[in-house]
Amino acid sequence: MSAPLPGMRIIGGRYQIRSVPVGQGGMGVVYMAYDSVTKRDVALKSLRGAVEPAALELFAKEWTVLAKLSHPNIVDILDTGEFEQNGQKVPFFVMPLLPGVTLDNLIRKASPRLTVGRVIEMVTQTCRGLQAAHDKGIIHRDLKPSNIFVMDDDTVKIIDFGVVHLADAQSMTGVKGTLPYMAPEQVDMKPATPASDIFSLGVVCYEALTGRKPFARENDIETIRALRHYIPPAISEVNATVNQLVSRVVHRAMAKQPSYRFHSARDFAEGLQRALRNEPIEAFDRARIGARVERVKKACQSGDYEFANDILTEMEAEGHLDPDMHLLRLQIDQSLRQKTIRQLLESARTRLEEDEFPLALQKIQEALELDPANAEARILAAQIEQRRGSRQVGNWLQLAREHMDNHLYKQARQALQEILKINPADAKARELMAEADRREQDFISNRNQKEQLYQAAM
Repeated sequence: MSAPLPGMRIIGGRYQIRSVPVGQGGMGVVYMAYDSVTKRDVALKSLRGAVEPAALELFAKEWTVLAKLSHPNIVDILDTGEFEQNGQKVPFFVMPLLPGVTLDNLIRKASPRLTVGRVIEMVTQTCRGLQAAHDKGIIHRDLKPSNIFVMDDDTVKIIDFGVVHLADAQSMTGVKGTLPYMAPEQVDMKPATPASDIFSLGVVCYEALTGRKPFARENDIETIRALRHYIPPAISEVNATVNQLVSRVVHRAMAKQPSYRFHSARDFAEGLQRALRNEPIEAFDRARIGARVERVKKACQSGDYEFANDILTEMEAEGHLDPDMHLLRLQIDQSLRQKTIRQLLESARTRLEEDEFPLALQKIQEALELDPANAEARILAAQIEQRRGSRQVGNWLQLAREHMDNHLYKQARQALQEILKINPADAKARELMAEADRREQDFISNRNQKEQLYQAAM
Protein backbone atom coordinates (compact mmCIF):
# COMPACT_ATOMS: atom_id res chain seq x y z
CA MET A 1 0.00 0.00 0.00
CA SER A 2 1.44 3.41 -1.02
CA ALA A 3 1.94 6.18 1.50
CA PRO A 4 -0.57 9.04 1.38
CA LEU A 5 0.50 12.25 -0.32
CA PRO A 6 1.56 15.02 2.12
CA GLY A 7 -1.15 17.62 2.60
CA MET A 8 -3.81 15.43 0.97
CA ARG A 9 -4.07 12.65 3.48
CA ILE A 10 -7.85 12.72 3.84
CA ILE A 11 -10.34 14.33 1.46
CA GLY A 12 -14.00 14.79 2.22
CA GLY A 13 -13.53 13.17 5.59
CA ARG A 14 -13.41 9.68 4.07
CA TYR A 15 -11.08 9.44 1.02
CA GLN A 16 -7.44 8.68 1.78
CA ILE A 17 -5.06 9.40 -1.10
CA ARG A 18 -3.01 6.26 -1.72
CA SER A 19 -0.64 7.17 -4.54
CA VAL A 20 0.77 9.70 -6.92
CA PRO A 21 -1.65 10.61 -9.75
CA VAL A 22 -2.72 7.65 -11.86
CA GLY A 23 -3.92 9.92 -14.66
CA GLN A 24 -3.81 13.55 -15.75
CA GLY A 25 -5.67 15.57 -18.36
CA GLY A 26 -5.75 19.16 -19.48
CA MET A 27 -7.07 20.43 -16.16
CA GLY A 28 -7.89 17.36 -14.07
CA VAL A 29 -5.82 14.91 -12.07
CA VAL A 30 -6.95 11.45 -10.91
CA TYR A 31 -5.75 9.71 -7.75
CA MET A 32 -6.34 6.27 -6.38
CA ALA A 33 -7.96 6.68 -2.96
CA TYR A 34 -9.34 4.47 -0.24
CA ASP A 35 -12.95 5.07 0.81
CA SER A 36 -13.09 4.47 4.56
CA VAL A 37 -16.90 4.28 4.48
CA THR A 38 -17.36 1.64 1.76
CA LYS A 39 -13.97 0.03 2.48
CA ARG A 40 -12.86 -0.01 -1.12
CA ASP A 41 -10.45 1.72 -3.46
CA VAL A 42 -11.90 4.42 -5.71
CA ALA A 43 -10.71 6.95 -8.29
CA LEU A 44 -10.87 10.55 -7.10
CA LYS A 45 -10.67 13.31 -9.69
CA SER A 46 -9.83 16.90 -8.81
CA LEU A 47 -8.27 19.97 -10.40
CA ARG A 48 -4.55 20.49 -10.74
CA GLY A 49 -2.68 23.77 -10.70
CA ALA A 50 -4.25 27.14 -10.01
CA VAL A 51 -8.03 26.98 -9.79
CA GLU A 52 -9.59 29.66 -11.96
CA PRO A 53 -13.32 30.42 -11.83
CA ALA A 54 -13.74 29.19 -15.42
CA ALA A 55 -12.02 25.91 -14.53
CA LEU A 56 -14.26 25.48 -11.50
CA GLU A 57 -17.32 26.05 -13.65
CA LEU A 58 -16.17 23.51 -16.24
CA PHE A 59 -15.24 20.98 -13.56
CA ALA A 60 -18.64 21.37 -11.92
CA LYS A 61 -20.29 20.91 -15.30
CA GLU A 62 -18.37 17.66 -15.82
CA TRP A 63 -19.54 15.96 -12.67
CA THR A 64 -23.05 17.38 -13.06
CA VAL A 65 -23.27 15.89 -16.53
CA LEU A 66 -21.83 12.57 -15.45
CA ALA A 67 -24.22 12.41 -12.50
CA LYS A 68 -27.13 12.74 -14.93
CA LEU A 69 -25.93 9.82 -17.03
CA SER A 70 -26.50 6.33 -15.77
CA HIS A 71 -25.39 3.83 -18.36
CA PRO A 72 -23.23 0.68 -18.32
CA ASN A 73 -20.84 2.24 -20.86
CA ILE A 74 -20.38 5.60 -19.09
CA VAL A 75 -18.31 5.94 -15.94
CA ASP A 76 -20.42 6.36 -12.77
CA ILE A 77 -20.22 9.23 -10.24
CA LEU A 78 -20.22 7.93 -6.66
CA ASP A 79 -19.77 11.15 -4.73
CA THR A 80 -18.89 14.84 -5.08
CA GLY A 81 -17.57 17.44 -2.69
CA GLU A 82 -14.89 20.03 -1.91
CA PHE A 83 -11.70 20.13 0.14
CA GLU A 84 -9.37 22.92 1.25
CA GLN A 85 -5.94 23.28 -0.32
CA ASN A 86 -3.65 26.27 0.17
CA GLY A 87 -6.54 28.22 1.61
CA GLN A 88 -8.76 27.57 -1.39
CA LYS A 89 -11.75 25.29 -1.86
CA VAL A 90 -11.12 22.68 -4.54
CA PRO A 91 -13.93 20.49 -5.94
CA PHE A 92 -13.64 16.74 -6.48
CA PHE A 93 -15.74 13.83 -7.55
CA VAL A 94 -15.35 10.11 -6.97
CA MET A 95 -15.64 7.29 -9.50
CA PRO A 96 -15.19 3.54 -9.26
CA LEU A 97 -11.60 2.38 -9.65
CA LEU A 98 -11.91 0.48 -12.90
CA PRO A 99 -9.70 -2.56 -13.56
CA GLY A 100 -8.21 -2.13 -17.01
CA VAL A 101 -6.52 0.38 -19.30
CA THR A 102 -7.47 3.03 -21.83
CA LEU A 103 -7.87 2.12 -25.48
CA ASP A 104 -4.94 4.44 -26.14
CA ASN A 105 -2.76 2.16 -24.00
CA LEU A 106 -3.84 -0.90 -26.01
CA ILE A 107 -3.17 0.85 -29.34
CA ARG A 108 0.27 2.10 -28.32
CA LYS A 109 1.29 -1.40 -27.20
CA ALA A 110 -0.26 -3.03 -30.31
CA SER A 111 -2.18 -5.29 -27.92
CA PRO A 112 -3.25 -8.69 -29.28
CA ARG A 113 -6.64 -7.87 -27.74
CA LEU A 114 -7.27 -5.53 -30.68
CA THR A 115 -8.67 -8.13 -33.05
CA VAL A 116 -11.23 -6.90 -35.59
CA GLY A 117 -14.13 -8.46 -33.68
CA ARG A 118 -13.07 -7.09 -30.30
CA VAL A 119 -12.38 -3.60 -31.64
CA ILE A 120 -15.82 -3.47 -33.22
CA GLU A 121 -17.35 -4.67 -29.96
CA MET A 122 -15.48 -1.94 -28.06
CA VAL A 123 -16.65 0.71 -30.51
CA THR A 124 -20.18 -0.68 -30.40
CA GLN A 125 -20.26 -0.33 -26.61
CA THR A 126 -18.89 3.20 -26.95
CA CYS A 127 -21.75 3.92 -29.37
CA ARG A 128 -24.26 2.73 -26.78
CA GLY A 129 -22.88 5.07 -24.13
CA LEU A 130 -22.67 7.87 -26.67
CA GLN A 131 -26.27 7.32 -27.72
CA ALA A 132 -27.39 7.60 -24.10
CA ALA A 133 -25.56 10.91 -23.80
CA HIS A 134 -26.94 12.20 -27.10
CA ASP A 135 -30.46 11.25 -26.06
CA LYS A 136 -30.05 13.67 -23.13
CA GLY A 137 -28.73 16.42 -25.40
CA ILE A 138 -25.12 15.93 -24.29
CA ILE A 139 -22.23 15.95 -26.76
CA HIS A 140 -18.88 14.65 -25.58
CA ARG A 141 -16.77 16.76 -27.99
CA ASP A 142 -13.47 15.05 -27.12
CA LEU A 143 -13.73 11.38 -27.98
CA LYS A 144 -10.31 9.81 -28.38
CA PRO A 145 -8.64 6.53 -27.36
CA SER A 146 -7.47 7.93 -24.00
CA ASN A 147 -11.10 8.75 -23.10
CA ILE A 148 -12.30 5.20 -23.75
CA PHE A 149 -11.55 2.86 -20.86
CA VAL A 150 -11.43 -0.88 -21.59
CA MET A 151 -11.89 -3.09 -18.57
CA ASP A 152 -10.32 -6.50 -18.15
CA ASP A 153 -13.50 -8.18 -19.38
CA ASP A 154 -13.63 -5.90 -22.46
CA THR A 155 -16.43 -3.79 -21.00
CA VAL A 156 -16.03 -0.23 -22.24
CA LYS A 157 -16.60 2.96 -20.26
CA ILE A 158 -16.55 6.46 -21.74
CA ILE A 159 -14.64 8.75 -19.39
CA ASP A 160 -13.74 12.44 -19.15
CA PHE A 161 -16.71 14.55 -20.11
CA GLY A 162 -14.62 17.60 -19.20
CA VAL A 163 -15.44 19.36 -22.45
CA VAL A 164 -19.01 18.18 -22.93
CA HIS A 165 -21.43 20.56 -24.52
CA LEU A 166 -25.06 20.79 -23.47
CA ALA A 167 -27.09 21.08 -26.66
CA ASP A 168 -29.25 23.87 -25.26
CA ALA A 169 -26.36 25.92 -23.80
CA GLN A 170 -25.15 28.98 -25.68
CA SER A 171 -22.23 29.97 -23.46
CA MET A 172 -19.64 27.54 -24.77
CA THR A 173 -17.21 29.26 -27.10
CA GLY A 174 -13.91 28.38 -28.75
CA VAL A 175 -12.60 25.06 -29.98
CA LYS A 176 -12.87 22.15 -27.57
CA GLY A 177 -11.38 18.75 -28.28
CA THR A 178 -8.18 17.05 -29.43
CA LEU A 179 -7.21 18.12 -32.93
CA PRO A 180 -6.45 14.81 -34.75
CA TYR A 181 -9.87 13.47 -33.68
CA MET A 182 -11.96 16.60 -34.23
CA ALA A 183 -14.65 16.74 -36.91
CA PRO A 184 -14.11 19.22 -39.77
CA GLU A 185 -16.97 21.40 -38.55
CA GLN A 186 -15.30 21.69 -35.14
CA VAL A 187 -12.03 23.01 -36.57
CA ASP A 188 -14.15 25.44 -38.63
CA MET A 189 -15.57 26.78 -35.33
CA LYS A 190 -19.08 25.53 -36.09
CA PRO A 191 -21.31 24.10 -33.37
CA ALA A 192 -20.59 20.49 -32.43
CA THR A 193 -23.42 18.00 -32.91
CA PRO A 194 -23.89 14.27 -32.29
CA ALA A 195 -22.48 13.80 -35.81
CA SER A 196 -19.24 15.39 -34.57
CA ASP A 197 -18.89 12.66 -31.93
CA ILE A 198 -19.59 10.04 -34.60
CA PHE A 199 -16.74 11.43 -36.73
CA SER A 200 -14.36 11.32 -33.75
CA LEU A 201 -15.38 7.77 -32.92
CA GLY A 202 -14.84 6.79 -36.57
CA VAL A 203 -11.28 8.14 -36.29
CA VAL A 204 -10.79 6.15 -33.07
CA CYS A 205 -12.05 3.00 -34.78
CA TYR A 206 -9.71 3.57 -37.75
CA GLU A 207 -6.74 3.97 -35.42
CA ALA A 208 -7.62 0.91 -33.36
CA LEU A 209 -7.86 -1.26 -36.50
CA THR A 210 -4.74 0.10 -38.24
CA GLY A 211 -2.49 1.56 -35.55
CA ARG A 212 -2.47 4.82 -37.55
CA LYS A 213 -3.96 8.22 -36.79
CA PRO A 214 -5.53 8.98 -40.19
CA PHE A 215 -5.36 12.78 -39.99
CA ALA A 216 -2.45 13.51 -37.62
CA ARG A 217 0.36 15.48 -39.28
CA GLU A 218 3.59 17.21 -38.23
CA ASN A 219 1.85 20.45 -37.24
CA ASP A 220 -1.63 21.78 -36.51
CA ILE A 221 -2.03 23.55 -39.85
CA GLU A 222 -1.34 20.35 -41.81
CA THR A 223 -3.61 18.36 -39.49
CA ILE A 224 -6.48 20.80 -40.03
CA ARG A 225 -5.94 20.62 -43.79
CA ALA A 226 -6.08 16.81 -43.61
CA LEU A 227 -9.26 16.87 -41.51
CA ARG A 228 -10.92 19.08 -44.10
CA HIS A 229 -9.73 17.43 -47.30
CA TYR A 230 -7.72 14.21 -46.90
CA ILE A 231 -9.39 10.86 -47.55
CA PRO A 232 -7.40 8.12 -45.78
CA PRO A 233 -6.89 4.75 -47.50
CA ALA A 234 -9.43 2.03 -46.81
CA ILE A 235 -8.78 0.17 -43.58
CA SER A 236 -8.84 -3.09 -45.55
CA GLU A 237 -5.79 -1.84 -47.52
CA VAL A 238 -3.84 -1.29 -44.30
CA ASN A 239 -5.11 -4.27 -42.33
CA ALA A 240 -5.91 -7.31 -44.49
CA THR A 241 -7.98 -8.90 -41.69
CA VAL A 242 -10.60 -6.14 -42.06
CA ASN A 243 -13.23 -6.66 -44.76
CA GLN A 244 -14.22 -3.94 -47.23
CA LEU A 245 -17.67 -3.55 -45.69
CA VAL A 246 -16.20 -2.59 -42.31
CA SER A 247 -13.94 -0.13 -44.14
CA ARG A 248 -16.97 1.48 -45.78
CA VAL A 249 -18.84 1.80 -42.50
CA VAL A 250 -15.89 3.54 -40.78
CA HIS A 251 -15.35 5.83 -43.77
CA ARG A 252 -18.98 6.86 -43.72
CA ALA A 253 -18.61 7.75 -40.04
CA MET A 254 -15.67 9.96 -41.09
CA ALA A 255 -17.55 11.70 -43.93
CA LYS A 256 -16.47 15.34 -44.22
CA GLN A 257 -20.07 16.58 -44.33
CA PRO A 258 -22.02 15.83 -41.09
CA SER A 259 -25.25 15.14 -42.99
CA TYR A 260 -23.63 12.18 -44.77
CA ARG A 261 -22.49 10.42 -41.61
CA PHE A 262 -24.64 7.95 -39.73
CA HIS A 263 -27.75 9.61 -38.33
CA SER A 264 -26.97 8.34 -34.83
CA ALA A 265 -24.39 6.46 -32.81
CA ARG A 266 -26.88 3.60 -32.71
CA ASP A 267 -26.88 3.44 -36.53
CA PHE A 268 -23.06 3.46 -36.57
CA ALA A 269 -22.95 0.52 -34.14
CA GLU A 270 -25.53 -1.39 -36.16
CA GLY A 271 -23.59 -0.77 -39.36
CA LEU A 272 -20.38 -2.07 -37.79
CA GLN A 273 -22.06 -5.23 -36.53
CA ARG A 274 -23.70 -5.96 -39.89
CA ALA A 275 -20.41 -5.29 -41.69
CA LEU A 276 -18.55 -7.64 -39.37
CA ARG A 277 -21.04 -10.37 -40.29
CA ASN A 278 -20.70 -9.43 -44.00
CA GLU A 279 -24.41 -8.73 -44.21
CA PRO A 280 -25.57 -6.41 -47.01
CA ILE A 281 -26.07 -2.77 -46.03
CA GLU A 282 -28.55 -0.84 -48.14
CA ALA A 283 -26.63 2.43 -47.88
CA PHE A 284 -23.67 0.81 -49.65
CA ASP A 285 -25.64 -0.65 -52.55
CA ARG A 286 -23.47 -0.10 -55.64
CA ALA A 287 -26.54 1.03 -57.57
CA ARG A 288 -26.73 4.15 -55.41
CA ILE A 289 -23.44 5.52 -56.72
CA GLY A 290 -23.03 3.57 -59.98
CA ALA A 291 -24.37 6.33 -62.22
CA ARG A 292 -22.12 8.93 -60.61
CA VAL A 293 -19.05 6.70 -60.92
CA GLU A 294 -19.81 6.28 -64.64
CA ARG A 295 -20.14 10.05 -64.96
CA VAL A 296 -16.67 10.46 -63.46
CA LYS A 297 -15.26 7.88 -65.89
CA LYS A 298 -16.75 9.67 -68.91
CA ALA A 299 -15.40 13.01 -67.73
CA CYS A 300 -11.93 11.45 -67.44
CA GLN A 301 -12.20 9.94 -70.92
CA SER A 302 -13.06 13.35 -72.37
CA GLY A 303 -10.15 14.97 -70.50
CA ASP A 304 -12.39 17.08 -68.23
CA TYR A 305 -10.55 16.17 -65.05
CA GLU A 306 -11.76 19.23 -63.14
CA PHE A 307 -15.38 18.11 -63.54
CA ALA A 308 -14.44 14.53 -62.70
CA ASN A 309 -12.61 15.74 -59.60
CA ASP A 310 -15.61 17.80 -58.44
CA ILE A 311 -17.94 14.79 -58.62
CA LEU A 312 -15.48 12.41 -57.00
CA THR A 313 -14.62 14.85 -54.22
CA GLU A 314 -18.31 15.22 -53.39
CA MET A 315 -18.73 11.44 -53.27
CA GLU A 316 -15.71 11.14 -50.98
CA ALA A 317 -17.09 13.87 -48.70
CA GLU A 318 -20.26 11.80 -48.46
CA GLY A 319 -18.19 8.92 -47.11
CA HIS A 320 -18.51 6.58 -50.09
CA LEU A 321 -15.76 4.00 -50.53
CA ASP A 322 -15.52 1.97 -53.72
CA PRO A 323 -12.64 0.25 -55.59
CA ASP A 324 -13.52 2.15 -58.80
CA MET A 325 -13.46 5.42 -56.86
CA HIS A 326 -9.98 4.63 -55.58
CA LEU A 327 -8.64 3.98 -59.09
CA LEU A 328 -10.35 7.08 -60.44
CA ARG A 329 -8.86 9.17 -57.66
CA LEU A 330 -5.36 7.98 -58.60
CA GLN A 331 -6.01 8.77 -62.28
CA ILE A 332 -7.51 12.20 -61.61
CA ASP A 333 -4.82 13.23 -59.13
CA GLN A 334 -2.10 12.17 -61.55
CA SER A 335 -3.67 14.08 -64.44
CA LEU A 336 -4.27 17.21 -62.37
CA ARG A 337 -0.75 16.99 -60.98
CA GLN A 338 0.73 16.77 -64.48
CA LYS A 339 -1.40 19.72 -65.60
CA THR A 340 -0.18 21.78 -62.67
CA ILE A 341 3.42 20.83 -63.43
CA ARG A 342 3.02 21.87 -67.08
CA GLN A 343 1.61 25.22 -65.98
CA LEU A 344 4.49 25.75 -63.53
CA LEU A 345 7.12 24.92 -66.16
CA GLU A 346 5.49 27.26 -68.68
CA SER A 347 5.45 29.99 -66.05
CA ALA A 348 9.14 29.32 -65.35
CA ARG A 349 9.97 29.70 -69.06
CA THR A 350 8.11 33.01 -69.21
CA ARG A 351 10.07 34.33 -66.24
CA LEU A 352 13.31 33.05 -67.75
CA GLU A 353 12.65 35.04 -70.93
CA GLU A 354 12.25 38.13 -68.75
CA ASP A 355 15.49 37.34 -66.88
CA GLU A 356 13.58 36.91 -63.64
CA PHE A 357 15.83 34.05 -62.55
CA PRO A 358 14.76 33.71 -58.85
CA LEU A 359 11.07 33.67 -59.81
CA ALA A 360 11.72 31.12 -62.55
CA LEU A 361 13.61 28.86 -60.15
CA GLN A 362 10.78 29.19 -57.61
CA LYS A 363 8.32 27.79 -60.15
CA ILE A 364 10.74 24.96 -60.94
CA GLN A 365 10.98 24.13 -57.23
CA GLU A 366 7.19 23.98 -56.94
CA ALA A 367 7.09 21.59 -59.90
CA LEU A 368 9.79 19.37 -58.38
CA GLU A 369 7.87 19.22 -55.09
CA LEU A 370 5.01 17.64 -57.06
CA ASP A 371 7.31 15.38 -59.10
CA PRO A 372 10.89 15.18 -57.76
CA ALA A 373 11.98 13.00 -60.71
CA ASN A 374 10.63 15.29 -63.45
CA ALA A 375 13.43 15.40 -66.04
CA GLU A 376 12.03 18.41 -67.90
CA ALA A 377 12.00 20.48 -64.71
CA ARG A 378 15.57 19.54 -63.89
CA ILE A 379 16.81 20.36 -67.40
CA LEU A 380 15.04 23.72 -67.30
CA ALA A 381 16.51 24.42 -63.85
CA ALA A 382 20.00 23.76 -65.27
CA GLN A 383 19.29 26.13 -68.17
CA ILE A 384 18.13 28.85 -65.79
CA GLU A 385 21.20 28.45 -63.61
CA GLN A 386 23.44 28.54 -66.69
CA ARG A 387 21.83 31.70 -68.04
CA ARG A 388 21.83 33.32 -64.63
CA GLY A 389 25.51 32.42 -64.28
CA SER A 390 26.28 33.85 -67.73
CA ARG A 391 24.43 37.03 -66.90
CA GLN A 392 26.25 37.35 -63.59
CA VAL A 393 29.60 36.68 -65.27
CA GLY A 394 28.89 39.39 -67.83
CA ASN A 395 28.02 41.86 -65.09
CA TRP A 396 31.17 41.04 -63.10
CA LEU A 397 33.34 41.34 -66.23
CA GLN A 398 31.91 44.76 -67.01
CA LEU A 399 32.43 45.88 -63.43
CA ALA A 400 36.00 44.57 -63.41
CA ARG A 401 36.83 46.52 -66.59
CA GLU A 402 35.34 49.71 -65.13
CA HIS A 403 37.46 49.31 -62.00
CA MET A 404 40.57 48.75 -64.09
CA ASP A 405 39.86 51.85 -66.16
CA ASN A 406 39.63 53.79 -62.90
CA HIS A 407 42.87 52.20 -61.65
CA LEU A 408 40.91 50.38 -58.87
CA TYR A 409 42.78 47.13 -59.34
CA LYS A 410 41.94 45.61 -55.96
CA GLN A 411 38.21 46.03 -56.61
CA ALA A 412 38.70 44.68 -60.14
CA ARG A 413 40.34 41.52 -58.77
CA GLN A 414 37.46 41.09 -56.28
CA ALA A 415 34.95 41.24 -59.15
CA LEU A 416 36.99 38.68 -61.12
CA GLN A 417 37.16 36.41 -58.06
CA GLU A 418 33.34 36.35 -58.05
CA ILE A 419 33.44 35.04 -61.63
CA LEU A 420 35.94 32.33 -60.66
CA LYS A 421 33.60 31.25 -57.83
CA ILE A 422 30.96 30.61 -60.47
CA ASN A 423 33.39 28.99 -62.92
CA PRO A 424 36.95 28.40 -61.69
CA ALA A 425 38.06 27.62 -65.26
CA ASP A 426 36.77 30.84 -66.82
CA ALA A 427 39.57 31.82 -69.25
CA LYS A 428 38.42 35.40 -69.72
CA ALA A 429 38.41 36.06 -65.98
CA ARG A 430 41.89 34.60 -65.57
CA GLU A 431 43.15 36.62 -68.54
CA LEU A 432 41.74 39.82 -67.04
CA MET A 433 43.16 38.89 -63.64
CA ALA A 434 46.65 38.72 -65.21
CA GLU A 435 46.01 41.96 -67.13
CA ALA A 436 44.94 43.69 -63.91
CA ASP A 437 48.18 42.61 -62.25
CA ARG A 438 50.26 43.94 -65.17
CA ARG A 439 48.38 47.21 -65.38
CA GLU A 440 48.65 47.72 -61.64
CA GLN A 441 52.42 47.13 -61.78
CA ASP A 442 52.72 49.54 -64.72
CA PHE A 443 50.58 52.08 -62.88
CA ILE A 444 52.73 51.81 -59.76
CA SER A 445 55.93 51.99 -61.81
CA ASN A 446 54.75 55.13 -63.65
CA ARG A 447 53.63 56.71 -60.42
CA ASN A 448 57.02 56.02 -58.79
CA GLN A 449 58.86 57.43 -61.83
CA LYS A 450 56.77 60.59 -61.74
CA GLU A 451 57.42 60.89 -58.01
CA GLN A 452 61.17 60.63 -58.59
CA LEU A 453 61.07 63.27 -61.38
CA TYR A 454 59.09 65.55 -59.11
CA GLN A 455 61.57 65.17 -56.28
CA ALA A 456 64.48 65.84 -58.65
CA ALA A 457 62.77 68.96 -59.99
CA MET A 458 62.17 70.24 -56.50
